[in-house]
Amino acid sequence: MITNKQTKNNSQEARISEPPLTTKAFLRYLGPAFVFTAAQIGGGEFITVPLLAAYFGMSGLLLVPIIAFIKIFGQYYLVQYGVTRGKTFLQSTWDYKWLRWMFFALMGGCFLHAIMMAGLLGETAGTFNFLIPLSTKIWILIIASVAFLIVITRSYNILEKTATILLTIFISLIVIVAILFWPSLEEWLIALTPSLPEANPGLETKNSIQTLAVLFVVLGAGFGPTISYIYYAKDKKMGMFEVNSNGHAIEPKDLTNEEIKRLKGWKKVMLYQNIISATILSIFSTFIWIAAAQTLYKEGATPTGWDLVPQMIIIFTTIYGEWSGLLFMICGSLALFSSIIGPLYGFSRLWEESFEQLDVYKKYKIDRKIVFRLCVVMFTIFPLILILFSDNPMQLFSFAGIVTGPILGLTYIIPIILLYYEMKSTAPKLKPTRYWAIALAIFSGVLMIILSLLGF
Repeated sequence: MITNKQTKNNSQEARISEPPLTTKAFLRYLGPAFVFTAAQIGGGEFITVPLLAAYFGMSGLLLVPIIAFIKIFGQYYLVQYGVTRGKTFLQSTWDYKWLRWMFFALMGGCFLHAIMMAGLLGETAGTFNFLIPLSTKIWILIIASVAFLIVITRSYNILEKTATILLTIFISLIVIVAILFWPSLEEWLIALTPSLPEANPGLETKNSIQTLAVLFVVLGAGFGPTISYIYYAKDKKMGMFEVNSNGHAIEPKDLTNEEIKRLKGWKKVMLYQNIISATILSIFSTFIWIAAAQTLYKEGATPTGWDLVPQMIIIFTTIYGEWSGLLFMICGSLALFSSIIGPLYGFSRLWEESFEQLDVYKKYKIDRKIVFRLCVVMFTIFPLILILFSDNPMQLFSFAGIVTGPILGLTYIIPIILLYYEMKSTAPKLKPTRYWAIALAIFSGVLMIILSLLGF
């Protein structure tokens, strides 16, 4: 028997747009994945991976796709939580009093990752200074200023277009470079043989565990890109974020059958986005590993410090001519720069939202946009000061990778538990059901925590 309530539930106009599941529609919503991917490539893929290849050759390459595809499920459930609930994980950590320690851990984690941004600023400046010699410190100021000017607009569209252009250019360049350095069959057999990395002086790691910890934390989704991804989805108004942006305050129990169906479609969109991101990261990382192994390792080069990327460029130039070094340098500078602007935007949005949970806007009548811009200033100046007074950017990079690991691991695990708990009675069709994916997400979160703690 159909009740009046059920009839109303089915006939009410859906407040959630149809998910873009056709190829054409899906491509229009790839923006957040592109911003997310571009932000990841600079740190883990363009610094950590070439350093491993320079010291170990083709040995250990198999770790790249394994880590990239395992970690996507942790970030997938984090962003799925937001798209399904219409609120960020940060908001939920405040709503549940027993989770408020995590609220402050996320805020503090932004500063810890900003230490990594300081290291990235140094490496980016070293790369640009190789092309146009001014001085590393002048380039640090220029790069920080450009990133600031892009993010201070608080325009997600500008961020998306910038990241998409950067991603397209450096993916195209690295494919060309990798084809030139393609390994032999014997070298591929070495690459596909399981092995663990040893201590890596270029990464400032002292033992195998530290190297693996840095690799696992920064390869693929590190703390900064992962935390920021949810704000890209929010600004793109995906799933329940669209409902909230239109002024509807609804809970899962208020959803119609059609809206539940559409949200399930949005969950698929997020999964496909993460798979595409992991695929791009795996291809890019594999190709950059090949390039470094075929040049740096064979020449016995061991890059360190400020001149990490320029040292790589010299090897390319020596073997293949100036044009190959120029390609590599352009690729590197764009990749490193993209890894700065993504987290700078995401951290400023997170802190902007944190002040909302603390009732700052109501108490002091402060405009949200002003707070966002003050946060941009803060997260620009903090890494800027660190790198200007540091003589070892890679030490900052590796340290930040290890200390943010436990927080990142928890952000992979807790949202799954919350989503399952919140949906099991009110909207059971929306609770997490891919148990193999849940297992991988929890496994990667636990492993990240353990490796990071051992890395200390």
